[in-house]
Amino acid sequence: MKAKFYKSLMLFGLGSFLIVLGIAIPVGVQADSHREFKVAVQKIPPVMEPMRVNSNVHMRILFNVGESLLKIDYKDNMKIKPALAESWKRLDDRTIEFKLRKGVKFHNGEELTSEDVAFTFGEERFFNKERGWVLAQMYLGDINLPEVIDPYTVRISSKRTDFLLEKRLASYMSEIISKKAFLAAKDWETWSRNIVCTGPYKLAELKSGDYIKLEAFADYWGAKAPVASILFKSVPEVAARIAGLKTGEYDIATEIPPDQLKSVDSYAGISTVGGPIPNIRAVQIDSTNAVLGKKEMRQALAMAIDRQLIVDSLYYGRATVTNGFQVKMSGDMWIEDFQGLVYNPEKARELIQKAGYKGEPIHYRVMPDYYTLEVATAEILVEMWKAVGLNVKLDIVDNWSQVLKNDDTRHLVNMSHSAFYADPEGLLWRRLGPKSPFRYENIYGGKEPFCVVPEAFDKWGQQMLTTTNRQERREAIRQMLEIVETEGFQISLHTLPMFYGIRDNVVWQPYPAEFMDLTAANLSFR
Repeated sequence: MKAKFYKSLMLFGLGSFLIVLGIAIPVGVQADSHREFKVAVQKIPPVMEPMRVNSNVHMRILFNVGESLLKIDYKDNMKIKPALAESWKRLDDRTIEFKLRKGVKFHNGEELTSEDVAFTFGEERFFNKERGWVLAQMYLGDINLPEVIDPYTVRISSKRTDFLLEKRLASYMSEIISKKAFLAAKDWETWSRNIVCTGPYKLAELKSGDYIKLEAFADYWGAKAPVASILFKSVPEVAARIAGLKTGEYDIATEIPPDQLKSVDSYAGISTVGGPIPNIRAVQIDSTNAVLGKKEMRQALAMAIDRQLIVDSLYYGRATVTNGFQVKMSGDMWIEDFQGLVYNPEKARELIQKAGYKGEPIHYRVMPDYYTLEVATAEILVEMWKAVGLNVKLDIVDNWSQVLKNDDTRHLVNMSHSAFYADPEGLLWRRLGPKSPFRYENIYGGKEPFCVVPEAFDKWGQQMLTTTNRQERREAIRQMLEIVETEGFQISLHTLPMFYGIRDNVVWQPYPAEFMDLTAANLSFR
């Protein structure tokens, strides 16, 4: 990559990330408050309501529009810092009291108060099972209704001991919304496409399937937005994103495949940045259907996959094979010696025979490169499964509704799982615990859950959540990881890398996350 630009290497550390930059930011960088900044993305979300969408295409945009009480500083060892709350204190192991900043304005001009915080996490939104509850509960845990103390003081508590509560309230889906704007909206759908938050950019326009436009918010309480507007343009084809980057039509292009990095770096005026993030690419298995109801079949699917071959051949070693459903971000709760099911095609064949498989079609649903190299990876997986005697049919569909539709062919689906804070609760429990949408009825197009999880998983999970003994907690996590592997809820493949193409006049640093920070803290120009 070009030495004159950022060379970002994301390193998984014990409890933190180190972002290694090749050079210092050059002297003379500045904002360009009159320009429109353009980002070519592979897809845009259908709505922007923070608690309604759970996807990387949503996260990257929402980061610039919504703000939480606290924030994670990705440039300072992922420390928790003040955001909409100027200070906070623990009252006990379940409760935090927040003091709000005075004078913070929503995008509709109304001032932020404790009532807005209480409404954000209240009965009409967060606790409403037709609205925020299904997805957001995975992130926010067992919180109670907030308690308003005065206009600028609010308390948020958990139903149980929760030492991660600060991290939850600094993470995805904890963005504070305007109570007045929400109640003034015609309906849930209208609000979802016209959200009102407090960030340095406000949502200006959402054109389904085409683009989302943000505009600088003049009354923002902090550092003003560095550009007048941002256009996130849907450009599904990689070649078109790269071509637009070369001509200057786009300032940044997302989801650059590893095999295109050298080509992009060799072109004058553009470079690539990025690397792996704490996200696991996986194949989710519907264990409720007749074809994959036996765990021997699900284990065979996992053991037929040569993960290292995929990483080496498609990702040029720029991703890593995971050891089970965990990431190194979990710090001292990362079980380093856990192995999980490994590549063993002979054993896979034995398991298939034991399960009594008769060659029934197994459908595998993917989207056209929503994830980097999604289709290419899927095609390799199909061949690996074919090699052990499995009849897997690749179904390429257009959107998540089609991927997750609950019918007779919902067998295997592509998925990714993000760790939003440095603890297994942010991945292992969030994605497979009792409040996961994979286990909640009606969430993915039908009345049946996606997987049936043994009671033992939840039992060990409760120990993970409640014990203060380090060794007991590690043992609980190990047992949970083992259950995931043996029961075959999903197949962990590798870490998800995110690479971007960027114009050389743009000074921007990718974080070890799906978020794109295009605020004054992270965007300027040469």
